[in-house]
Amino acid sequence: MSPRLALAAAALTATVALAACSSTGAGRTAAHTTPSAQPTTAAVTPPAAGLLHFIPVAGHPPVAGTPWYLAIGDSITFGFSIDPSRAGVNSSWALQLQGLLAASGRPWQLYDTACVSERTDTYVTRCPGRAQTPFLADQSQHDAALSAVRAHRADLRAIFVDLGSNDLLQALRRNIGVVTATQGLHDRLARIVGELRAAAPGVPVILCNYYDPFANLEPATRAEVASVNAMVADLARAEGARLADFATAVEGDPKQLCTWVDCAHGDIHPTIAGQARLAHVALAALDGG
Repeated sequence: MSPRLALAAAALTATVALAACSSTGAGRTAAHTTPSAQPTTAAVTPPAAGLLHFIPVAGHPPVAGTPWYLAIGDSITFGFSIDPSRAGVNSSWALQLQGLLAASGRPWQLYDTACVSERTDTYVTRCPGRAQTPFLADQSQHDAALSAVRAHRADLRAIFVDLGSNDLLQALRRNIGVVTATQGLHDRLARIVGELRAAAPGVPVILCNYYDPFANLEPATRAEVASVNAMVADLARAEGARLADFATAVEGDPKQLCTWVDCAHGDIHPTIAGQARLAHVALAALDGG
């Protein structure tokens, strides 16, 4: 790993952490959304002036009798952005997927438990960025997700799992080799997916792989992330899950990387267009494409 890449990883992670710590949970509510065929965003007024990068939580807890889908993840699935113009707006792929589903005759409600800075290990303990997700103040994302699945299993239509990007960033910062990092990630993801499939037999579980935001900055990382994604694909097959290929969608054409990733603000998170692209990939994976 080059010093430049290590510095970039540390700086970007610190930016997310500072944004999370500068926000308070007070007054933070889930944003109401209306499904549509167009890319969907949800907007609310920040509860207090001066909050840094306020992004409302997308979706709602499931309600009996209403079809719903679950999105488990980190800041990408949460819809995090450091772009000031996006403050107060959630444009996550999980939320944009709701509009795509509605347009295809599936008016399913999103329950997005994603949490900023979440890793596969903190998923079962406490999310580092839980200040931005009020309902995780006193519970893990794992407990929130599983409680909803068990209480509203009859109406659950799909489960999306997008966890592991922060595991890779942590390994990068700590100079942990890709083989060691991949093995640990495999074991934790296998437990997560296996538990979800056991809790909701017959419900499709879609596992999302990882795009490389450093692919143009440090081309050597492409091969490393590709090896991790090969593990994710093998794991999805072994666990009977489907695969959402976020990697190809974002970095398939290097010239388009900064169309889908917010390079303009020095951010590893997707642009609104990038989130929309991920939503289409998620839909294709759900439909078996």
